[in-house]
Amino acid sequence: MRGLLAALCFGCSLLAATAGWAATIQPLQGQVSINQGQGFRPINGTVEANAGDSVIVSPDGSATVSYADGCNVTLQPGAVMVIAALSPCAAGSNAQEQDHNSDLVGWTFGAIVLGVTGFVAYDIYQANQTSPTPSTSSQ
Repeated sequence: MRGLLAALCFGCSLLAATAGWAATIQPLQGQVSINQGQGFRPINGTVEANAGDSVIVSPDGSATVSYADGCNVTLQPGAVMVIAALSPCAAGSNAQEQDHNSDLVGWTFGAIVLGVTGFVAYDIYQANQTSPTPSTSSQ
């Protein structure tokens, strides 16, 4: 039972670790900065941003914010944007619908399969452990 619990915890932590960022920010020119809760800091290359992070572009800069659903937003000079959990395209008429329920079902199924696989591997490992047999001596 302890092995099953450990395997399920591992599967859930793996699932939680992969579901983190909401968008990717790519500076195109000038200064682009991000605030992820510790104040604005300049970025020099592509950065993964979480929902709630803020992006600011200098007066001579620009950047592209790319969401997982394929929505790309170009930030013009002087723009400020807060990264949303749902892309701006998802609310518009040209939005590509994405079935978030099937994504959740897929991730949940994957976590369960991973957990069961870990349990089976642990069970096989325990079954292959040799336990000392009591020695018998004749008198």
